Amino acid sequence: MSRTLRGWWPHLPTLLCASVAICLSAGLTVALAPGVTPVSVLLAALLLGPWAAGLVACVHQIVIEDDTSVRQWVHSVRRFAVFGVVVSTPPAVAAALLVVALRAWHLSGSVVALAPVAVSGAVTVLLLLGGVAALPLGIARPHLRGTRLWLTAFHLVSRWPVRFVAGPVLVVLGVWASTSLTASLLLLVPAPAALVLGAAFWTSALEMGANDLDIQENSESPSQTTPERITRAA
Repeated sequence: MSRTLRGWWPHLPTLLCASVAICLSAGLTVALAPGVTPVSVLLAALLLGPWAAGLVACVHQIVIEDDTSVRQWVHSVRRFAVFGVVVSTPPAVAAALLVVALRAWHLSGSVVALAPVAVSGAVTVLLLLGGVAALPLGIARPHLRGTRLWLTAFHLVSRWPVRFVAGPVLVVLGVWASTSLTASLLLLVPAPAALVLGAAFWTSALEMGANDLDIQENSESPSQTTPERITRAA
């Protein structure tokens, strides 16, 4: 947490560039698919996923190495672009199904139609929180993918839900402020949200201890687990 707080000011230009890229991608999404529709939700995951992964990777470099740059950010976007889309897709699909369910309920007015709304809404919330934790987790441990990544992410969220909810809440508040006051405030949303997410992940990972976080990279020896490496890095 302390390294995250110390590192944002020296690396402000890089964080600002990453935030501008995310805002431009969001604007492109709105231009191509206006409104809240299944298409716009899926398109947002496709366009925002790579840039979000690049920003979270910058925060990872600030926390671990206390160093990042625009060049490293561009490299991170290229490296984790596919990963960002992969992590963003499950919540986006669930959210798209939620939009469809809400539309069906609105047209039918039937109480029975509320069941798909409740199920898709619950799945969307769970996958969104899991994706919030899976993004920094997968960037910190590139060899952790698939089911193991999501199970570990859900474990993190279940133990410290407030920490991982803080980032999305900050995004929601920032979007609300930008629509209510001025759109320029939107540029100030992505970087703080990513810093809060990075602090939440690394604080939680450290508190889990060496035997708690079930992650081990292929390049490590059997006795060298991820939490031990995290502890030394911090």
